[in-house]
Amino acid sequence: MTHSLNLACVRITLGDVHFYIPADQVQRCALVDYEADDVPRLSQWLGLPDEPEQGLHLHLWVPASGVAEGWYFWGELENVTLPASDIFPLPALMQHCCQLPALRALVKDESFSPLLSW
Repeated sequence: MTHSLNLACVRITLGDVHFYIPADQVQRCALVDYEADDVPRLSQWLGLPDEPEQGLHLHLWVPASGVAEGWYFWGELENVTLPASDIFPLPALMQHCCQLPALRALVKDESFSPLLSW
């Protein structure tokens, strides 16, 4: 009998880009009803240009990240289950030169998307 491992994740969509975070690392996500100055945008924290203001305006908390106030972002968030066959280790070159925080692996979806984990 073969067992396939699956990883419960949260898929974040910022514009045309997807990011995955293991679901057990996400504390909560809520609609933004007001913006506080001390909460960074997820795109800025990742070192990316700001995403378009489309979809929902959300506030995401991932305590393991060390960002206590969480992040704001415009986009979508959904729970997904990733089969192990869709998760790939980072190529050695990416391990040494990529500056995307918490990048641990790549997920094969429509392209290859980052899997962030702390």
